[in-house]
Amino acid sequence: MNPQIPHGRPFFHPISLTVTLLIGVIAVGLMSAVAGAYESEHVMLVIVDGLRYTEGLGDSNRTHVPKMHSLSERGAVVEPFMNDRHTNTMRGIPAIWCGGWTEVITFKDRHCGGCENIHTEMPTIFEYYRKGLDRGQDDCIYVLGDVGCPWKASLTPEYGTDFWPLYHSVGMTDMDVWEQATDILDTFHPSFFLLYLSRVDHFGHSGSWSYYTRSIELADSIVGMLWDYVEADSVYAGKTTMFVTNDHGRHTDDFSGHDCDCEGCRTVQLLAVGPDIRQGLVSNIPRTICDITPTIGELMGFSTEVATGSVMHELLIQDAAEDTHPDSGAVTPPDAAAPPTYTEP
Repeated sequence: MNPQIPHGRPFFHPISLTVTLLIGVIAVGLMSAVAGAYESEHVMLVIVDGLRYTEGLGDSNRTHVPKMHSLSERGAVVEPFMNDRHTNTMRGIPAIWCGGWTEVITFKDRHCGGCENIHTEMPTIFEYYRKGLDRGQDDCIYVLGDVGCPWKASLTPEYGTDFWPLYHSVGMTDMDVWEQATDILDTFHPSFFLLYLSRVDHFGHSGSWSYYTRSIELADSIVGMLWDYVEADSVYAGKTTMFVTNDHGRHTDDFSGHDCDCEGCRTVQLLAVGPDIRQGLVSNIPRTICDITPTIGELMGFSTEVATGSVMHELLIQDAAEDTHPDSGAVTPPDAAAPPTYTEP
């Protein structure tokens, strides 16, 4: 992870933010009606930190991601899918959560021994989900490794701590996290579940190509196991959509680093699979990580009123069938125009 955290005053003026929130409240009723058109009752979001696209689904041979490739044939991918601004974890993860490039506010967290921590300025998907659908904390769970001091809820009025998820931050390796995840899923069966896998980025920074690629293969296997779990579970089977993405890539010419505007850092992947996702779709409509949260809101029926991203209607069966969105037909064969692969340095 890149430790840089920007400083600055909040991005939204209080009056404009309030007006935006009021408009969002009006939209909630409409969103609920739309959600009835979808079969998805549950959504799982997997973030694989720091996977360069050329070692992921951008590899024409899918050498390190056979499970994700198999799932992509049953679902949809977006090419190109981009981090279009800050290619580091401290900004990329909040952009995914918030559906927009939020400011992050730093503070000394007395609950973590005075360590530096962050709030987001914009509300997060956790807050949108819990408030919009009136769900409890155990129905909105974030599973990740032990990070010591978890990030905090947004500073947006009417959202914040009351709508924060159940954080389960235990273990060091991605396999540790997966084992914790299965326990959480067995116990709670949350309808919104976020799984964060950090070790691809960690081993990328190590400079060891073999460690980096092996960590990708492990993350790929975990994604496969998660979907196998979904399909075998009576609560989730046939009613769950899964998204898999990354917060940033890695330098085009040096896999050990990131945090610039090169193609390798900016290009990431988006895989979606589930009952409402078009099968075998490769969408060529350019999208960014900020579009994930609005799309999940569309599927589940909650408003993401402050988000600046937009719904990826072109991925959704219902929208394609109704042909109400001009982007819905952008399809190319799965193996067409595959980017070149990288070889070991």
